[in-house]
Amino acid sequence: MSRSLLMLLLGCVVAGSAVQASSQSWKRVIPFEQASSDAATAANAVLKQAGTEECLRGKLSNAIVQLSNSCDVAGLSSSVCLMASSIAGEENELSMGEMMTTSKQLLLMLEPSTTTP
Repeated sequence: MSRSLLMLLLGCVVAGSAVQASSQSWKRVIPFEQASSDAATAANAVLKQAGTEECLRGKLSNAIVQLSNSCDVAGLSSSVCLMASSIAGEENELSMGEMMTTSKQLLLMLEPSTTTP
């Protein structure tokens, strides 16, 4: 094998390993309780319209992705986890109306149960 071909193959292997390692780096998981709290904070910001639409979209989207990731790692499949996973998997951005509706639903689902056993 020529030296240049060998170097090319070695470069591909190293680059492939780096891509594989970095592909999971975005998936930094925080505990479910923190992800839930962050999602509630983002949802409240949307409902209060505390920022520009783009800022609120980013805040809510990031919080939902974090919530979905924490649900996955914890092995949870509650309604809030299913909703977060569904929204996190969407390619299209949420409109302001969808963000408002999602925020209301999210807060209702994250609300602690007030029923007694």
